[in-house]
Amino acid sequence: MVKVADKPLIALPVKDENLEDTLRKAKNHGVDIIEVRVDQFSNIELDYIKDVVKKVKSYDFIVLITVRSKIEGGGRDIPDTERVKIFETVMDIADILDIEFSSEDIREEIINLAKCNGKLSLVSYHDFEKTPHIDFIQNYIDVVKSIGGDIVKFAFKVNSFEDVANIMCITHKNRDKNIVAIAMGDIGKISRVAGFIFGSIITYTYIGESFAPGQIEIGKLKEELNFYRIID
Repeated sequence: MVKVADKPLIALPVKDENLEDTLRKAKNHGVDIIEVRVDQFSNIELDYIKDVVKKVKSYDFIVLITVRSKIEGGGRDIPDTERVKIFETVMDIADILDIEFSSEDIREEIINLAKCNGKLSLVSYHDFEKTPHIDFIQNYIDVVKSIGGDIVKFAFKVNSFEDVANIMCITHKNRDKNIVAIAMGDIGKISRVAGFIFGSIITYTYIGESFAPGQIEIGKLKEELNFYRIID
């Protein structure tokens, strides 16, 4: 089980493009998790996807599979039935499955798929325009835990320092529930570094091209985490 430990886990989202070079750099930088963004692939045939995931696993990373829905920032509009097939195809290689809270037709199916195969589910929620009220965030966390989600991820666009403070406070309040909290945008960059102090267990980074607003490049992120003694 992924849980709060003595340091945050660093996750790197990847496409299928320039994969080998990216994986080598990730290994050299001490990345813990590779988030395989299948929705960003040039080819979504099942055999091809499985080969890519096998390649990632061969580098001994924790493998997080994401087939992001279009409405939450996915690169392709993949029907839910196809998304389920993709998750099933890589189930034996994956460690964590990411499913959006808004994918109501399949979210519990994916949670159960992970559970039945001894893997973890990560339920995610993204709002690229605003940070919801703190009561909304708490209700979201409670519902995800009630339907069996192992990890609760939320990523909200922050428009003020108050938004950042609210995200960090609700994270600290729920720090025993495997939370991944992200404040998106320039104002929220501090959450990528300090989130762990408040109880966020994973921070996302990039090599080359960022996947979300406010992500910090891996070298700079490690430098910041070291500076604040969050990692050695």
